[in-house]
Amino acid sequence: TIGQIAFSIDKFSGLTRVSDELLDNSIPNLPGVLSEIFSQAWGRLQDTMITGGNGSGKYMGIVGGTDYAGDATQFYTMANSVPGQYREADDFRWVFPSAILALIASIGSTAAGVHAIDNLTDAPDAFLMGRAVVAADNTGSGLGATITSTEKVGIAGNMKQYYIFNRAGFSISRNDSLYQGNGQIGFFANVRSDGQFVRDGFKILRAA
Repeated sequence: TIGQIAFSIDKFSGLTRVSDELLDNSIPNLPGVLSEIFSQAWGRLQDTMITGGNGSGKYMGIVGGTDYAGDATQFYTMANSVPGQYREADDFRWVFPSAILALIASIGSTAAGVHAIDNLTDAPDAFLMGRAVVAADNTGSGLGATITSTEKVGIAGNMKQYYIFNRAGFSISRNDSLYQGNGQIGFFANVRSDGQFVRDGFKILRAA
């Protein structure tokens, strides 16, 4: 059945300040510096919302939100519970906090015949069972760092089944008067965006 996903566009803004002295001294490529600062901050926020967002002024997160039909992501203890059409996709990813990845890596170092490291050139968390791994350590990711029967320790799924909709381009504006008393110039960045996921494309991993 072909359906639709409804996006609720939110506006996200950032602020940084630059001193008058830096501007007077002709700081090299200030637009490039500001673009990098805002882009990195926006990327970190998106990473957090994709997993832990609850849809209230944020994306609908895989762990913390519900899909377009109002259903939450299901919990499973085995990766093969992800439907085959998503599990076998090239964009399938494991998403774990670094603390859980360290525990996975320790299995390879203590148990004969079980290895999390595919070869001597990859980092211990680069691949698991032949699929790429993403470390998610941002505050608010929705993932826990300890293994218990109820802790959400990871996500398994096809990242192509998470949809991000950008309504307008990334914009940066300048305000010369807001921080004039501090001898600073304010620079604001704005972007309008939303994110939503397909429930069957992801499973939340728990210990058995």
